[in-house]
Amino acid sequence: MIKLMTLVKSPAAVTAPQFKAYWSGKFFPRLRELPTVRQHLLRARHNYALAAPIREEIETTENKWAGAGCYYFDSRVMAQTLLSRPEYQALLTESRATMAEVVHLLVDEVWIHNRDRSSLPIKAFAFFKRLPHLSRLEALLYYQGPHAALGDTVNKGRTVRYIQNHVLLDFQNPAPYEYDGGPEIWFKSMDIAMDLFNDREGMEILGRDEAKFVQRSELTHFLAEEEAMFEREAIEQRD
Repeated sequence: MIKLMTLVKSPAAVTAPQFKAYWSGKFFPRLRELPTVRQHLLRARHNYALAAPIREEIETTENKWAGAGCYYFDSRVMAQTLLSRPEYQALLTESRATMAEVVHLLVDEVWIHNRDRSSLPIKAFAFFKRLPHLSRLEALLYYQGPHAALGDTVNKGRTVRYIQNHVLLDFQNPAPYEYDGGPEIWFKSMDIAMDLFNDREGMEILGRDEAKFVQRSELTHFLAEEEAMFEREAIEQRD
């Protein structure tokens, strides 16, 4: 199984409800009709960005981060086949009025902890670029090891589910979105999430450690709410 992440930006004039209605109500049904998706998609989750800043970030274009899709395929070959198919590229082109930019990442999921298996309302996403003197492997090993351990001391139980998305070592994404990895972190409430991100001492500790492997000026991050879009096993059981 492989995870294809699609990070989506919408034009500034498109509201969050408009984006959600289009991405989930119009784009995704058409995506599901494509043969590669119909035959090989196992699970899909949409994550809609929330207007709750967790760090200061300066947008470099007129477009804004609107969501992150998590699509699980039965093989890397099939995920890459989708990206190369002309009908998928045509769908992206037709959708640009709402989905102005779509960034694709093929990633390995690395579980750090899962302390609560219930449905959780709030997620935090971040995506980073490694320091130029590090290889992707070196950056990801530090991220998974020392940085995750330090994060657990800062967390103080506020993070209940945490995975790291590691971009595949041989996957290259065009500038300016040449990301190497990033977390998905779940919270039980918005108040708990903001308590963590407003913890100045904790964020400074994490920031100093991030500077050892991350270009901190190039970080992308947003809070989101998750929606389950598709589950192959559930569909097959019903059928």
